[in-house]
Amino acid sequence: MMVSYSFSFSAVVLVVLAILQNGDCIRCYECVARLGPGETSACLYGDQAQLRRVHCIGPSVCAAYHYQTVIPGTPTINHITRGCQALRYGATCEDIFNELRMRNEILPGQHTCTTCSTDLCNSARTRGD
Repeated sequence: MMVSYSFSFSAVVLVVLAILQNGDCIRCYECVARLGPGETSACLYGDQAQLRRVHCIGPSVCAAYHYQTVIPGTPTINHITRGCQALRYGATCEDIFNELRMRNEILPGQHTCTTCSTDLCNSARTRGD
């Protein structure tokens, strides 16, 4: 009986260690800004000294994307987002913008995006992979 318990306990410990080892996560800068004409923010410029740093949950890449909402007769609104992009939801820029297009939030050609896979790679001073 002791051997069985020891084997089961060892198996559980190995599984937990494997999960923890695979659980290493990437760190990304995170911010969201919605800016009107002439407005600015640390998020827009990717100011590393002012941006929040977060640990992504699960397999992820860092992303930085910018798109504009243009409604005739109103000022253009700039949307800037930096943060984690979970791989299970689609980590490419095209995936991100296809989702925004499905919600009629942007039109083709009104966006820029980068994704990258190293710690804190989504500031404006560094470019994606």
